[in-house]
Amino acid sequence: MPAKTPRAMGAPIRDHLVRALMDDAQHGTLLLDPQGCLAGANPAAERLLGFSLARQRGKPAGEMLRTVVAGDDVVREVYRRARTEREVLLHGPGGGELQTLLRAYRLGRPPWVLVSVQDLSQIRRMQHELRRNERLATLGQLAAGVAHEIRNPLAGIGTSAQVLLKRFEPRDDRARFVQVILDEVARLDRIVTSLLQYARPRTPELRASSLAGCVDRVIALAADAIQNGGVRVEVDVAPRLAALYIDPDLVTQVVLNVTLNAVQAMPGGGVLRYEVRKVRRRRTPRSPGRRESDRRASRTPGSAWIEYQQVRVIDTGTGIPRGVLAKMFDPFFTTRAQGTGLGLSISQTILQEHGGSIAVDSREGRGTTVLLNFPLEKRHGERRQHDTHTGRTDAAHRR
Repeated sequence: MPAKTPRAMGAPIRDHLVRALMDDAQHGTLLLDPQGCLAGANPAAERLLGFSLARQRGKPAGEMLRTVVAGDDVVREVYRRARTEREVLLHGPGGGELQTLLRAYRLGRPPWVLVSVQDLSQIRRMQHELRRNERLATLGQLAAGVAHEIRNPLAGIGTSAQVLLKRFEPRDDRARFVQVILDEVARLDRIVTSLLQYARPRTPELRASSLAGCVDRVIALAADAIQNGGVRVEVDVAPRLAALYIDPDLVTQVVLNVTLNAVQAMPGGGVLRYEVRKVRRRRTPRSPGRRESDRRASRTPGSAWIEYQQVRVIDTGTGIPRGVLAKMFDPFFTTRAQGTGLGLSISQTILQEHGGSIAVDSREGRGTTVLLNFPLEKRHGERRQHDTHTGRTDAAHRR
């Protein structure tokens, strides 16, 4: 029997080395063949993306690497460049989402692609929590002083301007300048209110409510902006969704903020779609809220999976640049001339106070998707206890 030449042994040795490297990798690693199909994957990728290599081998890799942004084809993108690196929100197992760092390397001719997928959920959560605690330490000290030192002078300015306005005829140019003063006083008052709401969030008053009802209320509140913007609204609510214990007023505030941002991102009109459904995500350490009782509850061991009801707000607008996307939840960061930069920061706080989370993914020119996740776990029993001030007892506490 003739001995094998080194050339003949090259392919098996190469394949063995690739498998060894992939199996040793800490992050999910996938090998794609020149046709864009899955040729190999390590156990970490199977666990992270929720698929079986034995069943998916040879199938299009786009089935495993799907982003939440419509029309965003990650697989096609990685074949265009020698090296690709970007953060992307992927569809995860059980209908959930994964915040990931995707790195891809194109090799040889015809090109094969090695893809590495790192789960950023816990890292991002820890980074956000650290920055948030640092900001709150400062904001908490300033909030009371701001309310007193700014609001009192503003009240005096506003009252004086209203008196002046009554002395001028409507067509008098001076009346227009006084109205500018009143408008700016109102804007400053909104900024102070937002700052206080962010620094000292109120405890959610939880009661059995539906997320679909909050969406309907938001559509009614934003009807003028939607109509004037030439935006078409679509709503898709999954059947048989149970009521959640949420604060419907606070949740409506969050969805309204996201909705107005979406409408402003579609100056030429477009489609605004709401999807309400139940999803299942892998449980990871998170910041459930600002109260010590929440932190104790979050450390309670439980199932590896947690069920959510999710509101997904999808627009076909201009999209968000990557540099802006990383700063969206920073207080006072805004790209709008009249914005306070606190809308999304407050929304994030409200979601955290509900034990949930908010995530945003976007591509320039394709649109933005915002995910609002509300857990089905009953972690807020102490907030549904008898209210000594109002004499009410929540139904959930009586069960």
